[in-house]
Amino acid sequence: LQLSALLAMAEQAGVRISRADAQPVWQDPETGYTRRVISPLTGSVLELVEVRLPPEVRVSYPPSAFTFQHQQIWVTHGTLVFEEGDVTHVLNAGDCLQLGPPVPCTFANQTKAECVYVLGLVKR
Repeated sequence: LQLSALLAMAEQAGVRISRADAQPVWQDPETGYTRRVISPLTGSVLELVEVRLPPEVRVSYPPSAFTFQHQQIWVTHGTLVFEEGDVTHVLNAGDCLQLGPPVPCTFANQTKAECVYVLGLVKR
């Protein structure tokens, strides 16, 4: 846990609502994808993150990114191709996938339209 995250959690202690206009958003300068933390920053075991993946963008993560958390992906708009190790899942709007054991993973939008999905993360 980084010191800045610890301080943010201390400042947010007792806050149970996360207003849309105050939710932190981060944009990757290389790919343009954005991550918006939907959940209140109170140290809850459940974290919801909205990701907007631009057309024709791929984002890969090593297994270590999934080691101490349980994740589910819920696609709300578009089509997501999710490569989970040697297995490829094609997820359309409304589909939800529970991730398996930690393996290298890639989130890919192979279409000409933006893909939006929500990550549900629970710390193990």
